[in-house]
Amino acid sequence: MFSHISRVIAVFLIIMPAMAALAEQRALLVGVGKYSMPGIDLPGIDLDLERMHDTLNLMGFDDSQIHSLLDDKATSKNVVREFEIWLKQGVKAEDRVIFYFSGHGSNTPDLDGDEADGVDEVLVTHDVRRVRRNGRASLSGVVTDDQLASLIAGIPSEKVWIIVDACHSGTVSRGVTMDNLTLGTDMVFVKSFTYTGMPEGKQFVFDREFQKDGESNFVSISAAADGEKAIGTSRGGVFTIGLTKAIAEVAKTGGAVTVNQLRDYAAMYIRDHVDANRVHNPEVNGSATLAAGTLKIIPVTAENGPNRKRLIKLVAEQQNEFKLESSKITYVVDDPVEFTLEIPIDGYLNVVTVDSHDDATVLYPNRFNPENTVKQGTFRFPTDEASFALPASEPLGPTLVAAFVTQDPINFYTQTLDDRDEHGNVNVTFTTLSHTATRAIRVAPRRAEMYAEMLELSVVAKD
Repeated sequence: MFSHISRVIAVFLIIMPAMAALAEQRALLVGVGKYSMPGIDLPGIDLDLERMHDTLNLMGFDDSQIHSLLDDKATSKNVVREFEIWLKQGVKAEDRVIFYFSGHGSNTPDLDGDEADGVDEVLVTHDVRRVRRNGRASLSGVVTDDQLASLIAGIPSEKVWIIVDACHSGTVSRGVTMDNLTLGTDMVFVKSFTYTGMPEGKQFVFDREFQKDGESNFVSISAAADGEKAIGTSRGGVFTIGLTKAIAEVAKTGGAVTVNQLRDYAAMYIRDHVDANRVHNPEVNGSATLAAGTLKIIPVTAENGPNRKRLIKLVAEQQNEFKLESSKITYVVDDPVEFTLEIPIDGYLNVVTVDSHDDATVLYPNRFNPENTVKQGTFRFPTDEASFALPASEPLGPTLVAAFVTQDPINFYTQTLDDRDEHGNVNVTFTTLSHTATRAIRVAPRRAEMYAEMLELSVVAKD
């Protein structure tokens, strides 16, 4: 039985017009997976920031308009400094400002008496410490809701978007198992830091109205409602994955979406991918006008697609090249696509394509060849014995092919996220490329040999 797939490649560069970006729009991404306090680390936080960076590009943010603080750089002092300088200075009322946080949330006693429930909700930054204040257990190295309210109020923009993938309720942060294995077989983690003496709050960190002479200048979307536990995995936060996938889908048509619609999509994604007893519901708060207003998304093309850019960068970072050829440079729809590779070492082969819609697909390994070990020498794909073919098909236009040969046992097919059944098994012939897979290439031990090459082709319509 033959399987069909639509993937092609570009032999020319498309000169894109400048993105419709606002000159002074700013974004700050903060992620804490590694904490100075032992025993509370979270997995997948770097992937959350990578996904959000891609998403901001699709929203018209240039790389130069995005600052990121990860792990030991994400201290409470640094977060406040970035707010006061990067998100404030030179920003005008019409400029967009986005703040994103992924990590633990927690509660501390309210010492200034401005909270009805007697609790401050906090974002737990890298330098968190247990302390005592006024005889009560508390935390330092955090950003409180009071601080955040003041920082947001100081931003001149009237279009501030706050995104938080964290929670404040629940048990201590520890790995838990999932019966629903659509996220894979790895442990999942509650993104809440609980400590002895921690007060129980009733409100999530951003659901108070931070007013600026009338309606709020911000809208917030958070991962979980009161009493719920946001879920993190080694592949990233479930809320963040759902949110970013929603924007990526809109980018395929260059449409628009509202914050309220993003909340609904993320909620649906969470319901579909976690156990019923672990479902958490994203919430929107702040300005009703901003929540209902449309967010313009840049149409994705073969040149500005995040998947394409990431693969090109990965290939460019590798010092070793090898021979990768296609049977043609330009394919007509339904032409069989064939590749020949000169494998330089015994190792593991991964072949990926990115089409003109920026859909990235793992061609090899696949369901018919889940094991991707290869021997040095000539390798043709598909093989004569393969029970599938690769006919060229829509979308028309450019597609990038990237191939990697590694000594490390990296397998892009098994590192997929969404193409799994209820037993945790990948159940499609060709799966989508995972951020986890590209991270594996990025962090592979440099002592091990690695080879990379890419090829550009194009597919055209039949006469």
